[in-house]
Amino acid sequence: MKNLRLLIGITALSVMLLFTEAVLAQVACKEMIGEGMAAGSSFISREEALNRALRNAIEKGVGVLIDSETMVQNFQLLDDKVYSQVKGYVESYEIISDNQGQGEVYRIKVKAIVALARLRKNIKGLNIVMEKKHKPRIMMIFSESIDGLEQPGSVVQTEMENAFLENNFPLIDKAQMEMIKSRDAALSYADPLKAAALGRRYGAEVVIVGQAASDLVDTSRPYGVSVYAYQTQVLVRVIKVDIASLMASDNIESLQRGGGRIPTAKKSLKDAGDQLADTIMKGLVERWRSEVYNLVGVQIVCENTTFDKLNLLKDKLKKLAAVKSVSERSFLKNIAVIDVEMVGDSSMLAVKLGEFTDPLVDIAGKTQNRIHLKFLE
Repeated sequence: MKNLRLLIGITALSVMLLFTEAVLAQVACKEMIGEGMAAGSSFISREEALNRALRNAIEKGVGVLIDSETMVQNFQLLDDKVYSQVKGYVESYEIISDNQGQGEVYRIKVKAIVALARLRKNIKGLNIVMEKKHKPRIMMIFSESIDGLEQPGSVVQTEMENAFLENNFPLIDKAQMEMIKSRDAALSYADPLKAAALGRRYGAEVVIVGQAASDLVDTSRPYGVSVYAYQTQVLVRVIKVDIASLMASDNIESLQRGGGRIPTAKKSLKDAGDQLADTIMKGLVERWRSEVYNLVGVQIVCENTTFDKLNLLKDKLKKLAAVKSVSERSFLKNIAVIDVEMVGDSSMLAVKLGEFTDPLVDIAGKTQNRIHLKFLE
């Protein structure tokens, strides 16, 4: 009788586990139909409609997850904390209808695989965001000290680089940056323009610059054995290279104890690096995901301009369907700087600017977040 009860219990548990796996599979990956539309029939209108279709698919995926929550709670398969942290990412998509902009309105329908899971457990979701952001290259510059003495290498930087590489983030080769002095690293943290200049030198779109210090804070001798306590503090800033703007800043602390001074200090630095990598990766992806599916900022630097030409350009920009706002930042000595918020990216905007005939402009240069143009006669 006991064996029969045990067999029934095992069978019930097996069924429960299979059901759990099935529910988790549905939560982690779901096919959704998304539709998007945008005014116009141009390439820019098509990209805007596609972005809106993908966003619509993501919103439906999140809606399915929320609607399923009550059922999941009843079977006690997942914790509320999991649902409070999930984000929507497109794993892959297929365009199933495209009206080619007929009637001056672009309509696109997509069949998208929407992933609803933690970022670290779903790298494919990251890949689609990275592709649409044209795989920004990341450069890391850290200075590091133990007990006030500068160290030749950085444990924090090494840990962060390993974590970023494991998650398919493209990094600037460390060997290319051997000429960067510790003084440059220190100045880069204090001055975003310096960090951006170093990033441009080595072909990076994003620079992560930081300072790490691990210091002895306590010693003890329990049972006659020396134990050292090291406190590490890491300050970090993330700089967008092309416009030298601050994307994020953070600080991490770690306290570790051990039997040797240097090993314990490095253990503390390593732990801080692990924490920091996770925080910065999530922050970057959320920032990029927001720019891909929502609004992105593009800065336009205009040379050889006049007051009338500048106002004409701003009026033309405001009439573009993809552009949501236009703000003039400066106008000095025939050079103006304009900030544009839009759906899409700088490539799309550069194409549209190149089509302008009044005012006539020449695209002199372009990066992910910056367009350099000259007014022509």
